[in-house]
Parts: sequence; C-alpha cells; structure tokens
Amino acid sequence: MARTRVGLDVGSTAVRAAELAMGEPMTVVRAAQVPLQRGAVELGEVRQPEVVGQAIRELWQRGGFKSRQVVMGVGNQRCVVREVAIPWLPEKELRASLGFQVQEYIPMSVDDAVLDYDLVGEFEQEGRKMLRLLLVAAQRVMVNNLVAAAQAGKVEPVAIDLLPFALVRSVGSDELGMDLEGGEEAVIDVGAHVTNICVHDHQATRFVRILPSGGRDVTLAIARSLGLEEDVAERLKRGEPVEGAPPVEEARRVAMARAGSFVDEIRSSLEFYTAQAQGARIGRVLVTGGGSRLAGFLELLGDRIPVPVDRGRPLAKVRSQLNLSEEALAEAEPVLAAAIGLAMPGRSS
Repeated sequence: MARTRVGLDVGSTAVRAAELAMGEPMTVVRAAQVPLQRGAVELGEVRQPEVVGQAIRELWQRGGFKSRQVVMGVGNQRCVVREVAIPWLPEKELRASLGFQVQEYIPMSVDDAVLDYDLVGEFEQEGRKMLRLLLVAAQRVMVNNLVAAAQAGKVEPVAIDLLPFALVRSVGSDELGMDLEGGEEAVIDVGAHVTNICVHDHQATRFVRILPSGGRDVTLAIARSLGLEEDVAERLKRGEPVEGAPPVEEARRVAMARAGSFVDEIRSSLEFYTAQAQGARIGRVLVTGGGSRLAGFLELLGDRIPVPVDRGRPLAKVRSQLNLSEEALAEAEPVLAAAIGLAMPGRSS
C-alpha cells in the first residue's frame, strides 16, 4: 500500500483532516471534519487545548485515519512573514544563526518565536553576496498551544507549516499547470475569523498577508443590523429561510455590504504587494475556505479586483477516493483545501 500523509487543519469552527496516499497522482483516501464549540479556537489560535483535543479524537474515530502522525498549520496574527535580505551563509550556518540574523526584522524576541524561512533567491549588493529570504516567525506560546491540542487528541505533530504555503501547494498553479506569464497568482483562503493571502509564482512564494477577519464578520454584521441571534444570522447568510426572522434577501443586502468592505481589505493587500515589488502584477485570484461560499462573494471579488477570479480546486490536483456525491464533494472542497495542502509534501519534505 502507498505511504500516506495526514494534514490536520485546526480552524476556528471545525477541525478537519485529509489523508493522502503518495504517488502519481496523489490520492485523497480519507477526509473528515468535526465542529468545534465556540471559543475553543479564536482568531486562528487555540484557546482551549483540551476541548480541541477532544474534537480531534472524535475526528479520528469518524474519519478512520490510518496514521496518527500529522502535519499541522498555523496562520494568524501571531505569525509574521517578512521578506528580508541578509549576508550569504551556507545553509547549516544560516540555520544555526538565524535568530541573530533576523531579530531586527520581527516584532518579538527570537527567544519567544519559532523561526523558519523560504529561500527566495541570491543577489549581490556592493560586491557582497546576499540572500533574500521569506522569513516566518510564529509566537512560541501559540505554537505550543496547537501542539498541546494535538497531544490531547492523541496525534503526533511531525511538522508545523505556514497555512498560506500549504494552500499554494493545494490549489496553486505550478509549472505543469496554467501559464502564469500574465502575472503572479494570489491564493485567498477565507476562514471564519482569519483570511490568509499568499501570492506566488509557480509555487514560489512572493508575498503573505494574514487578515484578522473572515466569514464570521459577515454573520455578526447580519446579527447586529437585523437584531438577531448569531445562529439565526448564520442560517440566513447561507440562504436558509428562518421562521419569524427577516427575509433572506434582507440578510443578503447586509452581507454584501460587509463583504464589500472585506473585499476592499483584500484588494488593498494585493495593491500593497504590487506597489512594493518591482514589476509585480496579479494575473489571477483563486479563492478557498468556508467563507468563500457566501453567495455572490466571488463575483464581488471579480468586480473589485480586475483579474480572473475562480475557486481553488484541490481535488483537481489530487485524485479522490472519498465516498461522497458530486454535490457533497463540491460543498466540502473549499474547506478541505488547507488539510489537503498540509498533507502534500513541501519542497523540503
């Protein structure tokens, strides 16, 4: 049997896992999700490790995953991603001295951070050989809480990746995919509390931004505007009529107004990237995540970001053996993108 890898995505509203059999093509052999009680994870950070651990244990029972070794992801406001330039060093020496080299670039002590990097390229500056890195710094306490949740769930984290990197692996175009000569590709994952933005060029990451907003902001806007409980507002947002509540059309009007402000935040992030990176241009936008399923959201993005906008489709890059109807697969695909990407081997795996 082919070797498998499991990606475990701890979101704000659910824990999700996908198990991939390695090969050509890779195959999703198992996937499942279990909802989380409100407050267990806030803004992408684990607040209650034992509660999340209990959900992970239930996830393994429900999904029947064959391995308890998992790759997990982080992507929240406790993560800093910066492009930095430092003097060239061999990889072993760079790893050993990374904290000393990059302290000035991150707003936290290196003693309180978990550090990693992605090599962007090499260049010369005033006759000196330099390295350009995409530096990743994650607050150690936040990472420790994620690991504690995994341990409470009786699974073993063998690696922790940055979620934007995993999402690019999951849905981003590569050298075998669509031609990107018209510009770089932006992958946008809209979660409940957090939105991850990653710009890449044939899987080489160029820019990452993590926004502390997502689908729940739309739900809260409906609830506050129409004087509703949050669960009722969520059902209306999904287009489900609720007896005694305002019509779905009224909720949709509020949702589109709040979504418009949110789309403007995304557009500003992409404009910042193209303004500070010489010759950069966004050629296409791919969208994933539960928040992306809001009716009219992709069309709104397309209206305000004048490039082709489409759904990211992880099941177009891997084969599926999931016993689901086409309708159920289409519903699950946006929320499985992160777990599938985490299970996929990275360039260093």
